[in-house]
Amino acid sequence: MEHEHGGHRREGDRAPVDFECEIRVGTRAWRKARLADLTPGGFQVRILDMPPRGTSIFIRIPGLQMLHAEVRWTRVETAGCEFDTPLSPYIYDHIVARARC
Repeated sequence: MEHEHGGHRREGDRAPVDFECEIRVGTRAWRKARLADLTPGGFQVRILDMPPRGTSIFIRIPGLQMLHAEVRWTRVETAGCEFDTPLSPYIYDHIVARARC
């Protein structure tokens, strides 16, 4: 399934999730955030003062290694980000299953 948002196309299933993660910009300190939805290619996160579009970030999702992503859009306290490397189907399914427990 394809969606368009902000001029960028994305593919994959979107899963609503709601759990805590951490975001880091550059060498700044890790900051708590809420993961709001997830696709294999990216995620939506709720966090205050998200950096602007085009900023590289790191995300830590509990139980996974640190992942690298780029901010694609921001609105008030919400941002959409794209993973540098899409999640494998196994990792994606694992995160979504854990979020539903």
